[in-house]
Amino acid sequence: MASSEKQLSCVPLPLDPEVLTELRDSSKDWALTHGLVVMYMSPEQECCPDRITYVPHTLLPSPVPRELFEKVVRIQTHINLLMHRVAEDREFLTSSLKSTIQTDDFTRKLFEIYEDVHKDGFTKPIKLALLRSDYMIDTQGGQQSMKQIETNTMASSFGGLAANLTHLHKYTLGLHLCPTDIESHIPENASLQGLADGMVTAWQHYGNKDAVVCYMVCCPEQNIFDQRLLEFTMKKQESCIRVIRRSLSDMGKRGRLSDDRRLIIDDMEVAVVYYRVGYVPSHFCCGEKAWDAKILVEKSLAVTCPSIDWHLAGSKKIQQELSRPGVLEKFLDDPEVIRDIRATFAGQYPLELTKEGDEAAAMGIKNPKRYVLKPQREGGGNNFFDEEVREKLTELEGKEERGAYILMERIQPLVIKNYKVRGNQPAQLEEMVSELGIYGIFVSKNGKEVHNTTAGHLLRTKDHKTNEGGLTVGASVMDSPCLM
Repeated sequence: MASSEKQLSCVPLPLDPEVLTELRDSSKDWALTHGLVVMYMSPEQECCPDRITYVPHTLLPSPVPRELFEKVVRIQTHINLLMHRVAEDREFLTSSLKSTIQTDDFTRKLFEIYEDVHKDGFTKPIKLALLRSDYMIDTQGGQQSMKQIETNTMASSFGGLAANLTHLHKYTLGLHLCPTDIESHIPENASLQGLADGMVTAWQHYGNKDAVVCYMVCCPEQNIFDQRLLEFTMKKQESCIRVIRRSLSDMGKRGRLSDDRRLIIDDMEVAVVYYRVGYVPSHFCCGEKAWDAKILVEKSLAVTCPSIDWHLAGSKKIQQELSRPGVLEKFLDDPEVIRDIRATFAGQYPLELTKEGDEAAAMGIKNPKRYVLKPQREGGGNNFFDEEVREKLTELEGKEERGAYILMERIQPLVIKNYKVRGNQPAQLEEMVSELGIYGIFVSKNGKEVHNTTAGHLLRTKDHKTNEGGLTVGASVMDSPCLM
């Protein structure tokens, strides 16, 4: 990992102990006062509904090269369009996922729903996608470049909290460190407003002001305040919008379709279903009622975020297929856009029981530290690193199950220095690495684009020795980019 020598010139590190203590305490108070909070988790990892704590975050914003940041912001609307066209291409989805659905039960169940809906000859007229493309700064070969980790098409969270964190870091720098020139370094973050705009646009196109927006959630939900911020911002834009919260089990037990495919739950018509759950098998542990809910919603006229085709388009296997030579050209026309998107791809290799798959597996076994082994899972904590790569690939040798994984070149991230503000832990200067997410919003009607925009960003930062980086699994903390 390469280290960054670029820090804000007005922030000498390490900080003076007295300044550090004041900034840390002020940072906690600002977060609690301005709603930068999550539900408290007990030592037994259970949510405590009547207790909150500030969201873990860095004390200072972390350096990100301005040119690289602006490039990934610039290409996001093109990624939105790319993923829309992928989701609309039944032949591509089917051929790309053919081997995966034979060996991965969860992806197979999703694909069966996709096929079932198409056999009915039904296509949702309005579709909404709230995406997030995640990147890390790669330093291999002595050059810095943004490399894509993944594109999330489902439950792209923390947009509400991320917008507020930008203001916290501006406040922190303004206390003692950088009273001037802050605005030029810390970019505005319109993630909350942009996500709300997308939801309201989809609701408006549905065409019934009496229909509700249904958040599909876990109960209890640690990240409820991020979700509530989005709800309240939608309400500011359209005062007659009503948001309800239901679980998959609730929808499976009490949801129904009218004769003209309108989705009804508890005597309310649903205009938009927003999934913040349903992206890992454990979310369906309550049984067939959860899967019944998924099928019911997909067969309804309700705008679904994401619809089943968008859900499948966000899978790891599709990401790997898009990295193949010539594939982007099937979906995009502008050579410059294609070049810029392809430049963000790290090497990715299929692992089916073919000559190509055997060669990729051999590379991973020979040099496990150079690769990451990824299953078809979201939510963090699922990937294999270092010797785990060799052990897992050896275990999978000759098994069809290997085709449910992809092998990805490991990024050598830029190392920076910062402080974590988390729980009762002391704030110490640490070496860290960051992952940048760019939000995108896409709404289509009868297959045609009606809303396509970039909507702010999320920076997550973790200890440089930590492999996984998810906020929800406790591996990283929230951060803001400081453009250098």
